[in-house]
Amino acid sequence: MAVPLAAWLWLMRLATCLAAGHGMAGKKEISTDGDLVIGGLFPVHEKGVGSEDCGKINEHRGIQRLEAMLFALDEINKDGSILPGVRLGAHILDTCSKDTYALEQSLDFVRASLTRVDGSEHICPDGSYAVHDDVPTAITGVIGGSYSDVSIQVANLLRLFQIPQISYASTSAKLSDKSRYDYFARTVPPDFYQAKAMAEILRFFNWTYVSTVASEGDYGETGIEAFEQEARMRNICIATSEKVGRSMNKKTYDGVVRALLQKPNARVVVLFTRSEDARELLAAAQRANMSFMWVASDGWGALESVVAGSEAVAEGAITIELAAYPIKEFAAYFRNLNPYNNSRNPWFQEFWEQKFKCSFHTQDCSRYSLKTGKFEPESKITFVVNAVYAMAHSLHNMHQALCPNATKLCDAMKPVNGKRFYKDFMLNVNFDGESRGGDGVWLPNWKVMGGGVGK
Repeated sequence: MAVPLAAWLWLMRLATCLAAGHGMAGKKEISTDGDLVIGGLFPVHEKGVGSEDCGKINEHRGIQRLEAMLFALDEINKDGSILPGVRLGAHILDTCSKDTYALEQSLDFVRASLTRVDGSEHICPDGSYAVHDDVPTAITGVIGGSYSDVSIQVANLLRLFQIPQISYASTSAKLSDKSRYDYFARTVPPDFYQAKAMAEILRFFNWTYVSTVASEGDYGETGIEAFEQEARMRNICIATSEKVGRSMNKKTYDGVVRALLQKPNARVVVLFTRSEDARELLAAAQRANMSFMWVASDGWGALESVVAGSEAVAEGAITIELAAYPIKEFAAYFRNLNPYNNSRNPWFQEFWEQKFKCSFHTQDCSRYSLKTGKFEPESKITFVVNAVYAMAHSLHNMHQALCPNATKLCDAMKPVNGKRFYKDFMLNVNFDGESRGGDGVWLPNWKVMGGGVGK
């Protein structure tokens, strides 16, 4: 799709004025040099409360997934059989688990193309000059986002500039519409499959009268819609359907639990929610001293952090998780990281302080280590690694086709033609060895064990 010149210039003014107006020029990001640069979007922070964009550090779905992309790029750059002579760099941004914030961040990915259109100065509405310095290298493709509503917003922007995108976690069925998301791909299946699995679980146990709770947004709403369709086909009745919004507090989660209690015969509650919403619902049930039989989507999945502090009301829950094989090399890589050897990640010190409850300003945090204690690998690490390898193999195949016998980038890939890259190479990529995804779903069952909860 061709982008009208007026639209390019308008978006350039928007991007540069946002950078000046919101102080984004000094924001945290990861930028590593490369002949080709791949963008990354990760929920490094949870969404903020009230007027705050960003909340606390998201250890598993943020820090671990981000490090999985860096790990994969390190492995690819060391592998002489993939893009020999060509180095892959990264430009990684934080979405703060929020679609509008992610869209604003993603304007960085198109700045290089926009600035080439018109290098003249522009004056923003507040009288300040637009920011033009330090124009980033053009982005070849983007890995991300995590949440479906984030990926949808970002896909609508990236398609205008023919920048391909591979998500490692967005499962909304909406993203399967190639007429709207024609530069989007993913390494995870759409929600239809886990919705069907959840309905089959209910049928197996003869649970025919249930309540549902969905997170507001594309993931929760389209997921629960798919589940309800599958439930009707199996003669399963819905007692009440509740929704949790994006700016809810403890009182409103308590209200959702009270609404569920209004249907005393529906002891089974189906959740299609984000992890933070599942955690708050469990906490609300704990406050009410009431328990339900939870059947939850991969938003809860196998995350033990969701049930921490609410083990009693989480006991017996059945949650869906996409089947994937652990990557032991990544586990070793991550456990060896610390703030002193991982300066390329500007969020790692904040993660360290939050995890170990220490402060670099008041006490020595160096005595702590990820090597001690239990390591809980995030469930979609495999799909992040697969997304990066899919992008790299696609670029390798394009390089072989357009730059035969060359050990560096040729003019035919300066810059990469995004439309041709996506349609001729990304959609036709296949590779062995690095792909570790599973073929189905894993059903963790939560039960109380010893000093906590297990699955």
